[in-house]
Amino acid sequence: MDTERSDAQITPSAPASAGRVQWAGVALFLGLTFAISWLLFMGLRALGVPFTIRAAAGMFGPALAALLTRLIRREGFADAGLRIVAKGRKGAGWMYLAAYLVPPILFAAGIGFVLLTTYQHWDLAHNLQALANTLTRQLRQAGQNLPAGMSGEQLASISLLSQAVAAFSIGIVINMIFTFGEEFGWRGYLLPRLAPFGGIPAAILVGLIWGFWHAPLIVLDSYNYPGHRWLGVLMMMLFCVALSMIFTWLRFRSGSIWTTVLAHAAVNAQAGFAIIFLSSGDSLLRAPIGLLGLVPMLLFALFLAATGRLKPDTGVSSPPVVG
Repeated sequence: MDTERSDAQITPSAPASAGRVQWAGVALFLGLTFAISWLLFMGLRALGVPFTIRAAAGMFGPALAALLTRLIRREGFADAGLRIVAKGRKGAGWMYLAAYLVPPILFAAGIGFVLLTTYQHWDLAHNLQALANTLTRQLRQAGQNLPAGMSGEQLASISLLSQAVAAFSIGIVINMIFTFGEEFGWRGYLLPRLAPFGGIPAAILVGLIWGFWHAPLIVLDSYNYPGHRWLGVLMMMLFCVALSMIFTWLRFRSGSIWTTVLAHAAVNAQAGFAIIFLSSGDSLLRAPIGLLGLVPMLLFALFLAATGRLKPDTGVSSPPVVG
């Protein structure tokens, strides 16, 4: 029986918050997401495809799964959050500024926290020298010399500066292509479907699922947490829960997934940036996404939850039931 839009219209400006969880849609979405992404993660690896290519390809699994689920179940796209500026949202534009600024602020706070704990120390000079040696060696292997009048240290400084500029500009724009592949699924489909549980439980559930989705990359490729295949999966789940709570705030307050696409892209562009400033440390503990480095992010996520900023919008109907 097709009851699409028979009960109530869903505004495109907000995720659903009322009604019941439609488990058939959630199950179909998750089954397709994991099947598509994990097949790409592991299948392409077996074929010898480089990590960056197969990881990027797998990022489109949630978007493709959401698209197929909406089409199969004839749910439409009204609650997908595709409007850049949702109707009736006062101050929604400010959430784009928050999406751009919050990730680097939290990463900087994470650096500060690990320095306070003395687990890691400031080691920029040493790391720049190591980068200079690496760049010089790569040039020599390519049969080239350093530019005239330039030392390896100067080349490393220019390289670092260019990476910093890119991480806050073009790097974010490029990453948004791929983070849309995730956000159209996680915050465009799954979060609205779990919103009847309440904002905090929905954010946590999405974060746990999202973190576990990375498991093949962590177990097989040591992604983000080298040396910790299985504990790395758990650490990724904690990281994603914290991010999920922040992204839920952006999604609900703006009514748009584009704020989370932007924030997710900023995280991906900047997450590895802290490494150049600090001494080495265990990947489970170090900044930016080890346990100590995540303390400021976890505290901010708890602040959002404690102050009621993760509440789904009231008075919005559930997604249409398709039977």
